[in-house]
This record gives sequence, structure tokens and C-alpha cells, in this order.
Amino acid sequence: MALGLGIDVIEVSRIEAVISRHGAAFLSHVFRESEQQLAPGTARGAAVYYAGRWAAKEAVVKALGTGIGADCAWRDIEVLRMPSGAPAVELHGRGSGTARGLGIELIHLSISHEKNLACATAVGEGVRS
Repeated sequence: MALGLGIDVIEVSRIEAVISRHGAAFLSHVFRESEQQLAPGTARGAAVYYAGRWAAKEAVVKALGTGIGADCAWRDIEVLRMPSGAPAVELHGRGSGTARGLGIELIHLSISHEKNLACATAVGEGVRS
């Protein structure tokens, strides 16, 4: 049963600008090391990659009904790449506890890009108590 739905859209240029201004400090605040290791080597490619993952994390917290904060922090959400290339979500820390409390056992994730936009949709699936 679907227990939560979230969607987010962001302009790639916003992420490009914040990376340009804050670099590694921004990346380390929002993204886990495993996510950073998968980023492309070019500035534009990295901005597109991180914009998609930013949108994914925002969609996940919307599916949890929380927003980024006390119930789920940026780094509590890890966006993985499955062998097929499809994105997947693994929750850690408070995010994992929040999902469990809601009965969410699995989060389905889709990320898409178009020109200067990145968007993501997340659906939390589980059994409500």
C-alpha cells in the first residue's frame, strides 16, 4: 500500500551555483561519501547529477511527510544506483526510524532530467498499523 508520495523539481543552475560557492562543504553536508564517489568528473555533469539527487532527497522527505530536519536529515537519505541503472533509496539514522514509525518499508524512486531541470518522485510503500 502506498503510504506517502513526494515530488520535487529543481533548476540545475541552482545546484551549479551553490557548488561553485561552497564546494566540498556543501557536498559533504548534503551527500554521503558513497553518493559523491558516483558523481561525474565534469562541473556540468556533477551539477546535473547532484541536482537529481537533491530532488530525490526532497521527494523522499515529502513522502515521509517531514521535510529536512529533526525527523530526517540530508545524509539520512542515500540515493543508490542499482546494477540496472535505476535509482534506489536507503535510509539511515533518524530517516530510517521515521519511515519505520510510518510503516514505510520501501521507497520507490524515479529521477528525471530535462535541459536545465531535474525532478524526482518518491513513493513510500508499506503497511499502516
